[in-house]
Parts: sequence; C-alpha cells; structure tokens
Amino acid sequence: MTPLPSTSAVPVIRTREQLHAVVENIVRMRQELREIVRTQEAEIASIREKYRGPLSELDSFLQKESAWVEAWVQANPSELDENRCIECPQATVGFRVAAARVERANRKWTWTEAALKLAETTWGRRYLRIPSPEVDKEAILADLVNLPVDDLRDSGIKIVQGERFFIEPHEPTEDTASSETSWQEAA
Repeated sequence: MTPLPSTSAVPVIRTREQLHAVVENIVRMRQELREIVRTQEAEIASIREKYRGPLSELDSFLQKESAWVEAWVQANPSELDENRCIECPQATVGFRVAAARVERANRKWTWTEAALKLAETTWGRRYLRIPSPEVDKEAILADLVNLPVDDLRDSGIKIVQGERFFIEPHEPTEDTASSETSWQEAA
C-alpha cells in the first residue's frame, strides 16, 4: 500500500523531479484505488450471488401469499373497517387510496387538444402553462375539490384515483415474536 501524504502540511513543489515524484505517487494511488474498488465490487457481487436464490425464493412466496390475502380481503369486504383495513395480530391489511393523477379522458384526446379545450373555457385557463398551452396537472390536482368532473371530462381530462392493497406489519412484541403459527394450523 502506498504511503499517504500528510494532509496537514501542503508541500510546495519546487523542481520538475519533485513534480514527477508527486505525479507518480498520484498515479500509484489511483491504481490502488481502482484495485480496491474492483476487489470491493467482486466481494459485493459474490455476496449478492450467494443470497440471490434464497431472496428470490422468499420474494416469490411473499408475492404468492400476499395475493392470497388480497383475494380473501376482496372476497370479504364486510370484514373491512371504516378505513378499509383489517387488524390482525401481526399486521394491518387493507386498501389505501392511491394519490390522484390527471389523465386523458380517453385515447382519442391528446394533451395538446385538452390544453386547447381548457384555453377555450374561462375556468380552464388557469390550469395551463404558457407559452405553448400545456395542461398543468399539478395545478388541477391542487384545485381538485373546486373542479367539476363533467367540465374536466368535456376538456378531455379525467382524474384517476384507485386503491392499492397493503400488508403493514406491527412492531414485534414478545407475544408475537414467540407465536409462530402457520396458516394451515389456524384453519
């Protein structure tokens, strides 16, 4: 390993030989740095490869069993509380409202056509970006409660807001950490 220079005192290079020596040291340190990075990357790749199989298998099981839970919740909507959730001992499961987004009302509309249509209305001009009229989606979302859905649709715009399923584990406690019951045993 190349000895590192002291960072406290900055030497003054006075001769060309000193310059060559410092440049030679810089080149050696850069080579050493590249070699350390290569070694690090090789070790990281080796560790990733070691865990790739188990992680992939576990992820596959998680997706499969999460789909089972989601299917059950969808088939039993009466089990959901007012927040569209079900409290389980280890986790809360349910549906969250996804953030609203602005989309074209249908495929026949282009964003340019929607912008031009908004420009024709007195209420729609403030939802445009200028110089070339462009739909300001953020402004529409910010003012959503004041915008009639029919007026937006007539301008070629719709608001889409769906739900997404979630499983949110509770913080482990001594009781939940020690009780490992499989789903077959619970049946």
